[in-house]
Amino acid sequence: MLSNISLDLAFQKNHSYFMEVTQDISEKTTWSITTKITFRFFFVYMFLNIFPFPLYYIGSIIGEDDLFSFYSDWFEQLSIWIGKNILSIKYEMPTGPNGSGDTTTDYVFQFVITVVALVATVMWSILDRKRQSYDKIFLYLRTFVRYYLAFTMFSYGFYKVIPLQFSELSNFDLIKTVGNQSPMGLMWNFMEFSDTYTRFSGFVEVIAGIFLLYRRTVVLGTILTVAVMFNIFMMNMSYDIPVKLYSGLLTIMGIFLLIPDLKRILDFFILNKVVNSKTILPYTDKEKTKKAIIGLKIITVLFLFYYNINDAIEGEEKWGKKAKKPALYGIYEVESFVKNGDIMPPLTTDTIRWKRLIVGKRSLGIQTMDEKIKYFNEETDTIVKTLQITNRKDSTDIQRFIYKFKDSLYTFESIYKSDTLKIEAKKKEREEFLLINRGFHWINEFPFNR
Repeated sequence: MLSNISLDLAFQKNHSYFMEVTQDISEKTTWSITTKITFRFFFVYMFLNIFPFPLYYIGSIIGEDDLFSFYSDWFEQLSIWIGKNILSIKYEMPTGPNGSGDTTTDYVFQFVITVVALVATVMWSILDRKRQSYDKIFLYLRTFVRYYLAFTMFSYGFYKVIPLQFSELSNFDLIKTVGNQSPMGLMWNFMEFSDTYTRFSGFVEVIAGIFLLYRRTVVLGTILTVAVMFNIFMMNMSYDIPVKLYSGLLTIMGIFLLIPDLKRILDFFILNKVVNSKTILPYTDKEKTKKAIIGLKIITVLFLFYYNINDAIEGEEKWGKKAKKPALYGIYEVESFVKNGDIMPPLTTDTIRWKRLIVGKRSLGIQTMDEKIKYFNEETDTIVKTLQITNRKDSTDIQRFIYKFKDSLYTFESIYKSDTLKIEAKKKEREEFLLINRGFHWINEFPFNR
């Protein structure tokens, strides 16, 4: 039996089954016309989407975050002009960061760079029609794309390892009914509930980013990246989260990196065939240049970890779980509402009587009996016991309360627009909510699905 195996291995070796392959796009020295045209398009398209990476990190280092904003600003204005004058978009196209990556401007931007990439591909194909291949440029482009993906995976990953992207369920989330949540809000609350799952997903992204940094592990890193980003893309599509364009683009970038290894992956995972080893060709034959590249890589990796971890820690202290909470932080169930000496009954149709006072980290909300919530900015003085609230939509609309606490009741008194108000409320602790106090159980004799 062993001799048969030895003969079989010898036969395979003699017939070059163990021949090494390189990182070229193929083993041929000449690319087909289709391959060359496809490469030219993706080169321009990827570059336009990724640039000015990594130059904008220079701005962050020297404290000038807008150092390279001219590029995105120029394309933004070009997209708006094309949207208005060529695509005949009549409504206002929002600009600037607003939390959405799926604005009309973003879609027009993708249209613009696709057209630019197509035009550039045609011109490039005419001017450079005699070139046989782009092996070296392709290697550099893959390096550019995988480092961009690695930076991105670190950025998102560390914001989950240190729970910041999904911080914690707010006081407003706890009182909101499931039916009144947006699809995005439902998904966000799902992630915010569990730090364990959030950190797990973050570690997967960070590990994928680490593997992307090294050519020996780039296939594994890319497979992880595509799996993670496609899952995020499907979540964005399923829960109406406005990062559909970007997550889709990152998925495409991952697939682009996998293209040279698709056949090897298929042979190994699906067809149960022998997969040859791959030779990692150096970027240069000069020893000094090699050492310089290694040094630059070490500095880059250290910077990546420091930048993202430090940024996440600072963010956690500014607006995450460690951010300072207002003195009256909590949910207050109104038990008595007196206006001008008259007790107002808790009618569910009342648009004036308070049902709850919700004090969150960054805003205060007054929920009336009809379940509507009005949002305010708050300032609390714990020395003189005053609460001042300012309408977010009208900065001149200011109301000042004097509050006190006695016998488990909070009393808020104010004179507002000639009306005298006296409100008594009982604070409901977060731990009173089933979602918070249920906890984790290794053993469940019966499902606890409420």
